[in-house]
Amino acid sequence: MTKPLISVKNLTVAFPLGRRLIGTPPMVKAVDDVSLDIPKGSFVGLVGESGSGKTTFGRAILKAAPITSGSIQYDDGKDSYDIGTMDRQQERSFRRHAQLIFQDPYAALSPRMTVRDIIAEPLKTFYPSMARIQVKERVGGMMKMVGLLPNQINRYPHEFSGGQCQRIGIARALVLNPRLVVCDEPVSALDVSIQAQIVNLLITLRKKLKLSLIFI
Repeated sequence: MTKPLISVKNLTVAFPLGRRLIGTPPMVKAVDDVSLDIPKGSFVGLVGESGSGKTTFGRAILKAAPITSGSIQYDDGKDSYDIGTMDRQQERSFRRHAQLIFQDPYAALSPRMTVRDIIAEPLKTFYPSMARIQVKERVGGMMKMVGLLPNQINRYPHEFSGGQCQRIGIARALVLNPRLVVCDEPVSALDVSIQAQIVNLLITLRKKLKLSLIFI
């Protein structure tokens, strides 16, 4: 049987409720004893009411939220990580494999950076020795893949619609060719007419790039 890309066992994420001068403050559980396997190349939806812990669960998988107890294992067949116990070097390596698409496309993009710089930033961070022509080709290829035009490469986020900004965010998340992408309510801030386009784009990219998507 093929190993899942992500295996979550009895995951609990708890946060302190306020502060106390004496004694330990009470804890509130945002995620309580959750177990879940995410197969390679799958599209997994997390559904629940506001405040039920969906986003915290997704962030815990990316080690962007503290793990109180339980375990999260990542294994793509080449690299494997125990997400809860990774050191800094392992965490940096893991970031190439797992990315996040944010809820608010405007807030997720720097208003001072062009589309070129936004999409290229992960490449410059993880592959600083990559030739400029390679970066340019990779950015151009990602723009085409998400439905952006070549002549938009030097524009700024305020010049785009919400749907276009989300496409920029998707291109940025995928430029490192990750295996796992957590989509944190990526269409909730968009017009209804645009939501289906973004969902269909993610479905197409999942198949084309053999991604595993967690869709909150």
